[in-house]
Amino acid sequence: GALLESLPGVTGVKDIRELTNAYDWIEAHRPKIVLLDSDVLGNKPETALGRIQIRSPKTQRVLLVDDVQKVDLMPKYAEAILIKGAAPSAIAAIVTNLLVEEGDDHEYNDSN
Repeated sequence: GALLESLPGVTGVKDIRELTNAYDWIEAHRPKIVLLDSDVLGNKPETALGRIQIRSPKTQRVLLVDDVQKVDLMPKYAEAILIKGAAPSAIAAIVTNLLVEEGDDHEYNDSN
């Protein structure tokens, strides 16, 4: 959270650990970016990512994964995929780049 809150353009960070709560929060707040841990998304992350896309079409999705094999989920379901343990500078660069792209607002959801 502290890294994300320090980035220019980030106006809020929300930590959600249960997917059922995340859908409602995302639909209500329509954040510009969500950072999603693949562990929170369960066995079929593409289903959860698709549901988020339907509820908030302009929200960009960044997926944290354990395995590089998940890269096949991009670009249909996520704008970016990061391997867990990525350097903070890599996370900061991805989020900063996505913030300058068009989206609903600058609130940020972190499901990690």
